[in-house]
Amino acid sequence: MGRLGSFAAAAAELGMSQPAVSKQMKALEASLKTALFLRGTNRSELTREGALLHQSVSEAFELLEGRLSRLRGHRDHLRVAVQPSVAESWFVPHLSEMRREVAPTDVQLSIFDHERELADLDHDVSVRFAEGAPPGMCSEQLVTEAVVPVASPDLAGRLGLTPNSPADALLTAPLLHVDQTGRSWQDWASWFAGNGLTYASPPGTVIYPTYGSAVPLAISGNGVLLSWRTLMGDHLRRGLLLEVGPLVTTPGRGYLLQWPPALTRDPGLQRFRGWLRGTISGHESDGPRR
Repeated sequence: MGRLGSFAAAAAELGMSQPAVSKQMKALEASLKTALFLRGTNRSELTREGALLHQSVSEAFELLEGRLSRLRGHRDHLRVAVQPSVAESWFVPHLSEMRREVAPTDVQLSIFDHERELADLDHDVSVRFAEGAPPGMCSEQLVTEAVVPVASPDLAGRLGLTPNSPADALLTAPLLHVDQTGRSWQDWASWFAGNGLTYASPPGTVIYPTYGSAVPLAISGNGVLLSWRTLMGDHLRRGLLLEVGPLVTTPGRGYLLQWPPALTRDPGLQRFRGWLRGTISGHESDGPRR
């Protein structure tokens, strides 16, 4: 009725009589103790409450139809939503190993950049930066938020920066800034605050749209980047970047693996969790700080 605009049209589509449809709608309104329709002579319109209910029911049916469509062509797969930097560091270098360890489940990666994109992404589980799981979800913290400034060896040498440099040595250094819109991890102001210092980006600061777009600039010596050690481990081990200041950690915040309770005992998810924990543990144990 909400989609077609009249009880007569709804009755025709359902193969029912108009009085029968009208009676069912009146029974629904009585059970909810809320008017859902403004009834006219030839046409009925949804009330505000009716429109909201219609939207919620439509979204629920779309979700159900999507799930049923996947079941009709069922394969043992797990759709994992990840951010680009996580995919590049934890997944892409280990795809063959992941496929072997998680088999026969097929892992499919879906990429999202901003948090607001996650709700519209078709996925089973997600790896995301957060502080605790949202209501109704299960979670496992993979790594605690721990960030450190990094720079190319050439830039570090020119600025006289080392892993033991104090935070205030970076106040006048060229810093690379990443857009924080829809992202809640540490920025330069919060990193300096974690070291007891106040910092405000100067006028005209260039803001790079993604973390991935700033990494090549750091490697080429264009500035100092605030980095997750577990995400930049490969660049650090290869000497493309060096740590050039204190590590700042925030307990309770970090990257989480999140999944709906219905998947908790799924064998594919359990194999994936085991593989992911082992992969991240390898990144952490190879700490490059010297």
